Amino acid sequence: MPRIKLKRKGRKTQKLRGKRYHGYGQVSGGHRKGGQRGGRGRAGIKDHMRHKFLMEGYEIGSRGFTHHGPYRLRFSINVGKLIELAEQNKIESHEENGKLVIDTTKLMITKILGGGKVLRPVKIILGSNTAITDKAKEKIMKARGEIIKAS
Repeated sequence: MPRIKLKRKGRKTQKLRGKRYHGYGQVSGGHRKGGQRGGRGRAGIKDHMRHKFLMEGYEIGSRGFTHHGPYRLRFSINVGKLIELAEQNKIESHEENGKLVIDTTKLMITKILGGGKVLRPVKIILGSNTAITDKAKEKIMKARGEIIKAS
């Protein structure tokens, strides 16, 4: 019985014999390692994969500085906001001779700024680490208030 030769589909490898890079290109590393896919993991999200990652909902940007070692927390507040918080009983205060008394020694405030309005007389007790601006002093004095430095 004669042998029948079947036509078989040639593999791509056979076609590419004699071609130097077998269709994978010279630059990317020849179908090896992470270069073929543009890096491993989240490599390239700030440049060549940026659009893809933004569409997936990632946010690209810095997250601030890392503090190495101890640092002092500094909180500043406008004088108008300070009085507003005292009137709403959100910070500790009391009335004395018709003046609203605010003790900043118990609060974590390091500076009182001059923003806002001072419409009533206020007595502010400053802690040793609390500073006050000239504009804030002027507004308090204009409303017949007083500033006391605690030692």
